[in-house]
Amino acid sequence: MRKAMDAVGLPVVCLQTGETIGTVRDILCDSTWHVRGVLLSEQGWFQSGTYIPAEHIHAVGESCLTVSGKDAITPLPHLAGLEPVGIVTGKTKLKGKAVITASGECLGRLEDVYFSANWEKLVGYELSNGWFADITEGRKRLPAPASVIIGEENLIVPD
Repeated sequence: MRKAMDAVGLPVVCLQTGETIGTVRDILCDSTWHVRGVLLSEQGWFQSGTYIPAEHIHAVGESCLTVSGKDAITPLPHLAGLEPVGIVTGKTKLKGKAVITASGECLGRLEDVYFSANWEKLVGYELSNGWFADITEGRKRLPAPASVIIGEENLIVPD
């Protein structure tokens, strides 16, 4: 399993030219937790934002993410209608949300997520109950359930 925060901040290198073409700002998933791509720049007032679709990612290493060519950079509006979920950016970002069961038990705050070894799908959450609990007990891991409700402040998971 690979952690999302290990990939955020990595340089994106083009294999054709050896040029660094951007930096991973976030990982974008769809509603079934499949990775749709990596965010390079966010949408703003005067820019449409860019991302690299998952099918154009050659590899995610420890030092950089590689793509075969510069043509992998795609305008963010190509995801229109999909409403991707970001880990650290966007309206529905996951990091920092409280994870609560349907029966009302707070499991902790989401600090990171785990992806399958091939970066295909989100498979789990890393939860924190505060820095003191992180030091004394460590962080908890929770397998990603099939159905999740993403609210503005909370993530609701089944019991």
